[in-house]
Amino acid sequence: MLLPFIALALSDSSAPANDFYVSQRAPLAHSRFQKLPTGAIRGRGWLQTQLELQRDGFAGNLSQISRFLDQKDNAWTGSATTARAGWEELPYWLKGQVSLAYVLDDKKLKEECQPWIEGILASQREDGWMGPESNLKTKHGTPDLWPNCLAQNVLQTYYEATGDQRVLVVMRKYVDWLAALPEKDTYDPKHYWHYYRVGDQLASLVWIYNHTGHEPALKVAEKIHRAGARWDESIVNRHGVNFAQGFREPALYSLFSKSASDYAATERNLNSYMEDYGLPGGMYAADENARPGHDDPRQATESCSVAEMMYSGEQLFQTTGKTKWGDLVEEVCFNWLPTTMTADLKALRYLTCGNMAVSNAPGHSPGIENGGPMFLMDPHDHRCCQHNLGMAWPYFTEHLWFATEGNGLAAALYAPSEVTAKVGDGTKVIISTVTNYPFNESILMRVSPAKSVSFPLMLRVPAWCEAPLFILNGQAQEIKPTDGFVTLNRTWSVGDEVKIQFPMPIKTKVWEKHGGAVSVSRGPLTYSLKIDEEARPYGARHAWPASEIYAKSAWNYGLQDLDFTVSKSGSFPNQPWDANSVPITLHAEGRRIPEWGLDLYGLVAPLQQSPAQTAAPIERIQLIPMGAARLRITAFPMVAERGTVWTKGVEAATPLPATYSHRNWWDTEGALSDRIHPENAGGQEIPRFTWWDHKGTEEWVAYKFEETRTFQRVRVWFYDDSFKNGGCRMPASWKMQVKVGDKWEDIEATYPVVKDGWSAVTFRPTGGTEIRLVAKLQEGFSSGILEWEVE
Repeated sequence: MLLPFIALALSDSSAPANDFYVSQRAPLAHSRFQKLPTGAIRGRGWLQTQLELQRDGFAGNLSQISRFLDQKDNAWTGSATTARAGWEELPYWLKGQVSLAYVLDDKKLKEECQPWIEGILASQREDGWMGPESNLKTKHGTPDLWPNCLAQNVLQTYYEATGDQRVLVVMRKYVDWLAALPEKDTYDPKHYWHYYRVGDQLASLVWIYNHTGHEPALKVAEKIHRAGARWDESIVNRHGVNFAQGFREPALYSLFSKSASDYAATERNLNSYMEDYGLPGGMYAADENARPGHDDPRQATESCSVAEMMYSGEQLFQTTGKTKWGDLVEEVCFNWLPTTMTADLKALRYLTCGNMAVSNAPGHSPGIENGGPMFLMDPHDHRCCQHNLGMAWPYFTEHLWFATEGNGLAAALYAPSEVTAKVGDGTKVIISTVTNYPFNESILMRVSPAKSVSFPLMLRVPAWCEAPLFILNGQAQEIKPTDGFVTLNRTWSVGDEVKIQFPMPIKTKVWEKHGGAVSVSRGPLTYSLKIDEEARPYGARHAWPASEIYAKSAWNYGLQDLDFTVSKSGSFPNQPWDANSVPITLHAEGRRIPEWGLDLYGLVAPLQQSPAQTAAPIERIQLIPMGAARLRITAFPMVAERGTVWTKGVEAATPLPATYSHRNWWDTEGALSDRIHPENAGGQEIPRFTWWDHKGTEEWVAYKFEETRTFQRVRVWFYDDSFKNGGCRMPASWKMQVKVGDKWEDIEATYPVVKDGWSAVTFRPTGGTEIRLVAKLQEGFSSGILEWEVE
C-alpha cells in the first residue's frame, strides 16, 4: 500500500491538549490525540471473540507451552544470579498478556502476570539498570538493550491499567542509567536487534517524559537517535520485522526534533519498501529478509512483522494524527493477522504467503529464505512470533479510540467495542459501537453520557470510502471530511445515536510488476480464492497439537473478467475469520491454468504475464476475505482463450525416505533426492541438506526402500560454501555402506571427492533395502549434500 505524502506541521504547545489524559509535554511536538488507559476500551461482538479465543488459545496459555516462561530459576523473576531465559521471550509474551488481561478484565490472567511484573520491578539496581544482568554483561562488552525495550512496554501497559507509581520510579531511574551510558555503548551495532529497533526505546522515552516531565529523557532521545541505525537517512535494513519497527523511528524522533523531514523519512521508507516488495492486503515479501528478485506474491511475511506493522500504525496515528495510519492498521489486521494462526487461535505459523497452496512441515528454502518448518501451524515452535504475536489483538483493541484536544474522543479504528472516558467538563461517557464492520458497511454508535455534555466526536473516514454517510438521531448530516475526519461537535445526551455508512464498492488493483495480476478488495478487506482446506495432525498428539494444511480443491485459477457479485450469510458467525463460516463471499468467473502448479520448492509457482492462455472451461469461483483463508490465492492472473502461453516450471519431486545422523534445522532431507541438479558446489538457489554445526565428525545419510534392491552406482554432489567464507567444505572422505541383517557393511570402491561436480562411484552389484553414505568431515568444518542419486 503506497501512502500519499502529506506534509506534517510540527509544533509545540505548553497547554495540554486534553484535561483528563496524558498529553504531549513541551518541548515535544504537539499531538491532538492522547492514548486512553488500558482497560478503557472493551471488545464486543467478533472482536470479543478474538480476545477470548486468544485467552483460551496458545498465546493465553503459553506459560504451559514455552520453556522460556518457566518461573523456576528464570532471569526475569528479579534474581541477578541466573541467566536462564533472560532475553526477549518473556517480555515479548508479557506485553501482550498484560494488555489482554486488562482489556478483558480477566482476574486469572492478571494474577498470572503479576509475579513477572514484580520481578521486573525488583530487578532494578542502585545505578538504574533493570532486567537480567546477563543482558548488561554481554560478550561484546556492551549491554544488550533490546529486551529492556520490551520490558518497558510491559510496565507502561501495567501502569496505565493500575496507576502503580513504582513503574514511574523504575522507568525514570532507567532513563538516568541510559543518560550515563557512553554514547558509543548506547546503541552498539554489534547488538543487531536493538541497533535497528532504536525507535522502540524512543517511544518509551516519549511515554515517560509525558507522564513525569523527566528531562534527561530528552537528551537520551537525541543520543540514541545518533547512535542507532539511521532510518532517517535511508532503509538501513531489509529484515522484515526490523523494517516494521524501524521505519517508524524518524517519525517518532520528529516529536523531539520537530523536523518535517524526519516524518517524511518514515513515509518515504514505507513507500519505497512497498513499491519493491508490497503484497496484496498491506504487507510485504520478507521471508526473513526482503530480497531483490523475490517479490512474487508466493513470497512470505513473518507473523512478527504483521504484529509490528499494526503497532507502528497505531503509534503513528497517535503521533501524527494522520488517518492513513488507521487505514494501514485495519488493512494489515483484517487481511493478515487472522491467517497467521488457526481459526481457534491454538497454533501459529512463522510465515504466511499472499499466494499459498500448502501450509506444511517440510522446508521450502531457498524459495523462501528461511528453512525449517516455517509453514507448520505449531504452538510449540516459531520462537519469536510464538511470544510476540499475542500483542496484536489486544493492542488493536487499546487503540480503537483516542482522547482528543478539546476534551473529545476520536474513533481511530472500527470494530464492535465499548469505550468509557471523560469528556467535556469531566463527565463520563460510554460509547457502544455495534457493527459487523469490516464485513458490513454500517456502524452504529450509541452515546451514553452520565449527563448532557458538550464535546467533539471525531470519526475517521477510510481513504477507500468515497461517499460516507453520517446520520445523527435519524437526520443525515451535510458534513464533509476535513483531513480525513468528520467531527460532530455538540452537546450529547443519553440516547443519542450516530449511524455511519461506509459504502464498499468492489475495487481491483493491477500489479504490473507481477505480469498484470489483479487483487480484489471491498472496503478494507482483500479477497482470496476459496480453497477447500484439509488440516492434518502433525507430530505427537497432545493438548496443544501442531497441524499441516493441504488443499482439497484446485487453486490454480485465473479470473476470466472483473465482474463480481456479493453474497452475505443470513446470520453473522461467531468467528468470521474461518474459511468455513465467512459472512461474505464474492463470486466471479475463472478458468484453471494447467501449467500453474507448485514449483520445485513446494511453493506456488511465480506469476507469469497475463492474460494466461487456457482452454479450460469457465467455472464459477468463490472469493472469501483474505484473513479467513489459511490457503489462498490473492494475486490472480487474468485468463483468456488467446493470451500468453505459460511455461510449466520445474516441479517438486517426491523425495526418497531418508534418515540421517544429524540435520541442520534450516535444511531438508528432501533436497537429497529432489532431482534438482546444482550448477556448482555453493548453490544458493536450490534446496540443500547439511550437517551444520557438526564439524570434523563422521556423519551419514541413508535411504530405506520397501523391497530389496540391487545397488551398483552412486553419485553425489557435495555442498561447499567456501566461496562466501561459509562453514561447509567438501568432506575429507566418504564411502557407501549397505545394511545386511542388522549390520552395516562397507562397499569396497574408490571414492573420489569432486568439487563443483558429481563425485561418482561404480561398485559390484550389492543387494539390500537400505543404503547409506558416510562422510568424514574436515577438521573445523561441516559439509552437506545438494543431490544424492542411487542406481
